[in-house]
Order: sequence, then C-alpha cells, then structure tokens
Amino acid sequence: MKPGTFHLYLKHKNTQTLAVAARNGVSKKDLDTAQRALKPLKADDRKKKIHELYVSDARDKGYAEGDPESESTWVLGQRAHAYYDL
Repeated sequence: MKPGTFHLYLKHKNTQTLAVAARNGVSKKDLDTAQRALKPLKADDRKKKIHELYVSDARDKGYAEGDPESESTWVLGQRAHAYYDL
C-alpha cells in the first residue's frame, strides 16, 4: 500500500478519497486495514506511525535520499508519490 493515502482516508472517508486511492492502486481493503490500525492512536502517535511507515517504505523501495528519518513526512510523501507514479 502506498503510504500517505490512509492519512487522508482517516479524515475523509468518502467516495472521492476512495476514487483517488483506487486510481493509485490502493484497495478499499488496504484502506480499511490501515484505518483499523491507525484510528485508535492519538493524533501525535498516528503522525509518528505514518512517518515510520514512510521511512520503512523509502528504505525498502530504495527511494530514500540520505537519512529518511531526518526528512519530514511531507518530503517522504513527495518521494513516495514520485516513486510510485514512475
């Protein structure tokens, strides 16, 4: 699953978000799984978890530049977007 998509899904569980996710290859099942995992967390813990997922994905897929832990979630999200869209 592409990281970041579930961040939007948690806040805006609607047909538009589902359509964007589907266009990006993220299934409703994956979104529901992410929501179940992230929704119980407090906002700060959720942000940390999402950042950890981006860091892990960046390292696993090889799109990290330098130390991904030092980059913001937004920057990692942009790198993920570029990686998955190529």
